[in-house]
Amino acid sequence: MREDTAMTFPARYPGAMRVAVADVGTNSSHLLIAEARGEGGNYRVLDVLKDRTRLGECLDAAGKVTLEGEVRLQRALTRFRQLSAAAGVPEVQVYATSALREAPNGAEVAERAGQETGLYPVIISGEREGELTYLGAGHSVDFGEDNVLLDLGGGSLEFARGGPERASDVLSLPLGAIRMTRAHLRNEPPTRQEVQAIQNAARGALAPHRERFAVRPGTQVVLSSGTAEAAAALLAAGGGRPPVSVNGCSVNTVQLGALLERLRDMNAGSRARLPGIERRAEIIVAGLAVLHAALEALGAREAVVSEGALREGMLIEELRRQATYVGGLSARQRSVLTTAERFGANLAHARHVTELARDLFARLVQTGERFPEEARSLLTAAAGLHEVGQIVSQSAHHKHAAYLIRHAGLRGFAPREIELVAQLARYHRRGGPKPTHPEYAALPPADRGLVSRLAAVLRVADGLDRSHAGQAHVRYLTRMPWGWALSVSGATPLDLVGARDKADLWGREFGPLTVTASNR
Repeated sequence: MREDTAMTFPARYPGAMRVAVADVGTNSSHLLIAEARGEGGNYRVLDVLKDRTRLGECLDAAGKVTLEGEVRLQRALTRFRQLSAAAGVPEVQVYATSALREAPNGAEVAERAGQETGLYPVIISGEREGELTYLGAGHSVDFGEDNVLLDLGGGSLEFARGGPERASDVLSLPLGAIRMTRAHLRNEPPTRQEVQAIQNAARGALAPHRERFAVRPGTQVVLSSGTAEAAAALLAAGGGRPPVSVNGCSVNTVQLGALLERLRDMNAGSRARLPGIERRAEIIVAGLAVLHAALEALGAREAVVSEGALREGMLIEELRRQATYVGGLSARQRSVLTTAERFGANLAHARHVTELARDLFARLVQTGERFPEEARSLLTAAAGLHEVGQIVSQSAHHKHAAYLIRHAGLRGFAPREIELVAQLARYHRRGGPKPTHPEYAALPPADRGLVSRLAAVLRVADGLDRSHAGQAHVRYLTRMPWGWALSVSGATPLDLVGARDKADLWGREFGPLTVTASNR
């Protein structure tokens, strides 16, 4: 009974879908595991984990992440993977922000972390970070027709303006609390001149963009950051016990200025004894100085604090993406999804490989390649099930997948179709089809050709998500005199290597394939 429950628990419908997301910041890294509740991005938090990686402390003179920083990052990702796996979520979507974004070796550090831990941190732009944070904040506080969000991290400060649903204008400035602490604070407690230097730097950086984010009649200003939450808790406590949650609390700009002056007069030890400040005592002064200067520059008299931020936005986006995917499935495809869940497949990876395989297939057809009518459906099923064999073992999981598919009781498929799907999954990795393979040799000639050609597509699609980051997308596939040119966007270095390594069968069936990355 327990085994059946474990195998079928990750539900097939948005009402009980589970998702895990994590963000890697300059000061700390966070994991959030949640379960969808109904529609519209509603969810219930199942577990959270915060790891104070403090990558901002692990930068050398050239701004590169040091070996100590790599160790901290990999340790955090390992813990995230273990906790999410225990919650029945095999995949964690990881986004990295300012620390890795600005480090000259950030991409290399992310790739090594992915290889070591199995979780690949996708480095996102400041604008993308702002969009996702706006989405997360909008599900934590009630957004009106015009909202301006300030999200302060360790390395950067994001501004986002928009309506109830999404941000329409986003800006990222290098004004993070850790960055400004390291750049301007030399004394303990900090001097007024040092704090003034931080505020002047914030005003100067914002000045060219002030009109874009200035407060207008009816504008709601929202703060999203650990600094803002800590300040709101101190102001709400008034010397007593701080509230359990400050989400939705209003903070007055004048009060923030007075709190900044109060904290500036204290040394780090004294600040650390204040509730909620313990672990940010060294950076709270710089963080408050930036927020106070920015609010004044924008003409904001008060702001609302949101506890929803980047990872909540990531979570909502992923839940919506999965709900859309599931909602668009046919009954036959739902049978594939049920089987994939039953065997604990990585659904996010399976979904993305399916999308890539369909895209590659469609572009082949557009160039004049001919396939039987059933080909797309068979490819879709195989892409969704190609890794189910990992429930048996990682080694030879392609062979285990073929066995499980044959005996899984897929609904809506004829016996011949099930065998073709099984063989496609069998050849998604390692060696391609050979006449010496008994099951392959037993197929009629037309089916052997179909398996080989569709397996070639599946292998490249799987390679393009080698990192399991779910970011690679096909820009174009062009037939050339010498073969094929495939351009992809969003691919990690590991994805590019994966696609090139697995293009061998494609070369045999269609001609040589060259895979290149595009920044567009």
